Amino acid sequence: MLSQHILAFNNILLFRKARYLANFLKLCCLFLKIFMNLYIRGLFLLTYTLFSVSLFAQTSTTKSPDATSATNASVGKVSGKLIDASNNPVSYATVTLLRQDSTVVNGDLTQDDGSFNIINTGLGTFILRINAIGLDKKIIPNIQITDAVPLKNLGKIKVNAGPTKLKEVNIVGEKPIMEMKVDKKVFNVEKNTTTAGGSASDVLQNVPSVSVDVDGNVSLRGKQDVTILIDGKPATLLGTDAASALQSLPASSIESVEVITNPSAKYDAQGLTGIINIITKKDGRLGINGTAVLGAGTADKYNGSLSLNARKGKWNVFLNGNFRLNSNYNHTNINTQDVGSDSYYTLGIERSQRRFDGSFNSVGATYDFDKNNSITVTENVNIMDFSYKDPSTNTVFTNASRTAYVDSTYRYSQGGGGPLSFSTALDYKRKFKKQGEEFSVDATVATTTMTHSQIYNTQYFDANLNPYPYSPVNETAPSTGSNGSFNAWADYTDPLFTKNGKLGIGWKSQVYWFKSQNTPLVDSGTTVKDAVDNTLLNNFNYTQQIHAGYINWNDQLGKFSYQAGLRAEYATYDGTDYTITTTPYNNSYFDLFPSAFVSYQLPAQQSIYLNYSRRTNRPSFWELLPYLDLSVPGIISKGNPGVIPEFINNIEFSYNKQDSKGNNIILGAYYQYTENLIARIDSQIITGTYAGFHFREPENLAAGITYGFEATGHLQLLPIWDATISANLFQNQINVGDTAKAKYVSDQSGFSWIAKVNTNIKLPGNFSLQINGNYESPKVVPQGKLQEVYWVDVALRKNLWKNKATIVINCSDIFNTRKYTTIYNVPGFYNETYYRDRETRVGNITFTYRFGKSDFGKSAAGDKRKGKGAKDDNGMPQKEDRENNLKGDDKDDNGGGTTGGGGKGGGTHN
Repeated sequence: MLSQHILAFNNILLFRKARYLANFLKLCCLFLKIFMNLYIRGLFLLTYTLFSVSLFAQTSTTKSPDATSATNASVGKVSGKLIDASNNPVSYATVTLLRQDSTVVNGDLTQDDGSFNIINTGLGTFILRINAIGLDKKIIPNIQITDAVPLKNLGKIKVNAGPTKLKEVNIVGEKPIMEMKVDKKVFNVEKNTTTAGGSASDVLQNVPSVSVDVDGNVSLRGKQDVTILIDGKPATLLGTDAASALQSLPASSIESVEVITNPSAKYDAQGLTGIINIITKKDGRLGINGTAVLGAGTADKYNGSLSLNARKGKWNVFLNGNFRLNSNYNHTNINTQDVGSDSYYTLGIERSQRRFDGSFNSVGATYDFDKNNSITVTENVNIMDFSYKDPSTNTVFTNASRTAYVDSTYRYSQGGGGPLSFSTALDYKRKFKKQGEEFSVDATVATTTMTHSQIYNTQYFDANLNPYPYSPVNETAPSTGSNGSFNAWADYTDPLFTKNGKLGIGWKSQVYWFKSQNTPLVDSGTTVKDAVDNTLLNNFNYTQQIHAGYINWNDQLGKFSYQAGLRAEYATYDGTDYTITTTPYNNSYFDLFPSAFVSYQLPAQQSIYLNYSRRTNRPSFWELLPYLDLSVPGIISKGNPGVIPEFINNIEFSYNKQDSKGNNIILGAYYQYTENLIARIDSQIITGTYAGFHFREPENLAAGITYGFEATGHLQLLPIWDATISANLFQNQINVGDTAKAKYVSDQSGFSWIAKVNTNIKLPGNFSLQINGNYESPKVVPQGKLQEVYWVDVALRKNLWKNKATIVINCSDIFNTRKYTTIYNVPGFYNETYYRDRETRVGNITFTYRFGKSDFGKSAAGDKRKGKGAKDDNGMPQKEDRENNLKGDDKDDNGGGTTGGGGKGGGTHN
């Protein structure tokens, strides 16, 4: 008994502490809101003004050798020879070439004679870093590669041994929040403090060109048909409900986000608008290193993560564990007028409490057989729980003033459960003696099981608000499901035929299988208890296979770089509905997806690009599932097994300008034509049990057309102030064509634009202030229009203990303006205003601590062996970034050189 009292007392203390923390964060939000009310307008005005001035000023700047030209990354070479104090060659030392912001360009391992060669450097000013066990680290700054002198031979470089260390040269500079590369934009999440303590959805909503709606669905350039990858691989671990999973995945587990708007033939053809690749955190340093994160937010939100990495000799072992407990509300108001001979006015109100909890964990190891061969095994375990409590009312009136009742429905629904996922990945990489020749094989197996419970209690009232005799109706709909996937692919690249030519070939096979079933029971207050509700019964199996092969060729001729590729994909789909009668559904298609790219280098660090690609969007599992969803009173939703894939032709022209101050601007224009556009269409049920209900189902429309202009810039406005600004202006057009539901939907077109500003100000005392502003204008959708939405996030960051620790206090949507309204207008059927208010003003406090050392396995006296570089206990050379030694030609897949060089994280696989 005493122990029970002690436990209860501890629970009370814990509850009070959580409440005090929540109140403290609310006060922080209030303080930040007052501060922002005073300064935000002036800051936005000043930022946009400076952006405009800088944009026009860039065209008159002269060429600077301090920045690497995007199209010149395939030229340039740094070479030399390492010797020790006795003039003996130093072999197996790691030589790494860095930019001024410390990002890696390329690297090499010295040969037996001490020589090294680093190619494809591009133009600019670089830093050379030399590491070898038993020798002092050496830094050589200000290495300049220019058009006039593209080859730099540093001659003999002496590195010293002994207990006395040379004074090191500090590398000053940080990665910017946004890096521009030829084939993608890279958003460095660690630099975005406004998302600390948040989710992957919070991260994505601040990425240029990306939008996240109130339900967590991700859009790129205004369209939702985007492919999401994690570490370059299909995000199968997110399950079939990726939107909910992204709200569970902690932001602290993400290192960067890559946005690829026009992928080459090497990439999957799936995803109309492109690819978003989420790179999770890794650590490539020697020794035992780690990062711990702990955070809490207002209204019962908590998150934490622990990352550990141990590297010694041929082995690198890593462990990542993350959790996120996320509670929020979602309020919905639906005002509907049914248009017909008799008009009815309906008011639907829903007040929902939701949870998106998740734990994401991975463990793995990399083994380097030698400097040319490496294998990695990774195991992932994800546990997610999505639950809700929804009290809702749906009232029908005969007049617009909503005073004359027809009837009313009150429903309380409750659900819970989520997926449990496992995956095993095996990656093998082989680098040949021939520079640029590489081979890789990857295979991943993932399985997910899903359990979900749903309870509905529905009460019906007449015009006098008296309950009907059969009211209330109690329903339960427990469901189970499972899905799995197998992905295997191989890539081979080989420099052939010409000096800069490179051939790439590869294949990929993907198999997905899904199963979903439930047993809905209904009790309507009659003598029949727990009867099976056949209208909600569901038992559906689905299998999809995709087999693909590609060929890619890129080359460089003077200032021109070009690429041409072709991808062939065969896809087959087989589904069976076992609900009442066995009904098979199947489809198969073979398609070719060409891509082409050309770039040209202009004077003064300027480049232009023109590329084309054809892509597809195959319908999702839920779009195909023929399951009736009656969770919303008056609305029946169902998948459509007859939906066929969309196909898009995308052409894009862009211009890139950068300078030595860190300013980088990309301007682009694009045109997209989509065949078989998939859209969710509402129609009316005329007869039967559900006469008068809205029937919601995906359908294929004739086409969609989108064309627009996009500008993204990273500007160093002042030494202590930088900003990343983006704007996307586009015209959307929807062509309905010949469809059975043409009476409910018509052709539409409209102009929209999206703007984002992320600005950072360094303050005294290791403080920094970050402000994010987002605006999305109204845009057209089938049967309606989305209204404008805008919001501002703010964060204050403090570095502690010589940058080993960081504390961040932030508040998202500080003005509480991120509200979503959709207006539907279906001629002859209904007019509707759909308002969504999700909890978006959230305060967070997050603490991050980084620990570890980088000399694991090194003796106290050091290794003083001469003639050859020091090796570890396994006979392998120690190196700070072993991946650089497996890295070949750094040319991108589009035929041009990269501007960002190598980096952490996995690349995107085909």
